[in-house]
Amino acid sequence: MIQTFTLNDLVRFLYDEMNEDEAHKMQEALLLDDELMDMYQDLLSSKHTLDSNPIRKDPSQSSIDKILNYSRSCDLQVAAE
Repeated sequence: MIQTFTLNDLVRFLYDEMNEDEAHKMQEALLLDDELMDMYQDLLSSKHTLDSNPIRKDPSQSSIDKILNYSRSCDLQVAAE
């Protein structure tokens, strides 16, 4: 019997979060199911793109300035009320 896998299973496989037995079954399924392999290749490509363009954790100075300016304008409105 061929086991069916979900998108979540593919992500777990991609990030090496499956136990050895699950990973072996996934590898077999990928060899037999072209659609599943296509989905895996798409996920792998997305992972490489995300890994090569890490998310910036620090806001830009212009964003900080906009937030501070907005905050100052709110303080003025509260003080005026």
